[in-house]
Amino acid sequence: MGLLLAGLAAAGPTRGQPALDCAHPSEARSWIGRLRLAEIEGAEDIHRAAMWDAFGRCPTGAAGEPCREAERRRFEAQWEEQKRGIEDKYRGVLGEFEQRCRGLIALG
Repeated sequence: MGLLLAGLAAAGPTRGQPALDCAHPSEARSWIGRLRLAEIEGAEDIHRAAMWDAFGRCPTGAAGEPCREAERRRFEAQWEEQKRGIEDKYRGVLGEFEQRCRGLIALG
């Protein structure tokens, strides 16, 4: 996670994206939040497509309902775990940022 934070900070601002600058903590927190949401949305789209592919392997019509329900439950459990992982990652990035900038943030 430290490498992610270092990479984000080293990247610097590009096209309106702020660096993780201790002098501008609210902008940095907002940027981290936007990155988190973008990753969640992208992962959810990929996950949903995989679930629909799995539904396609089930029998058609009413005969496939138990199969589709089992796949839906399986994919929902996987998604919740994956989403928690993404949220934990960005919670860590935010925590590292705040720790690194603790002195400046406290003064602001």
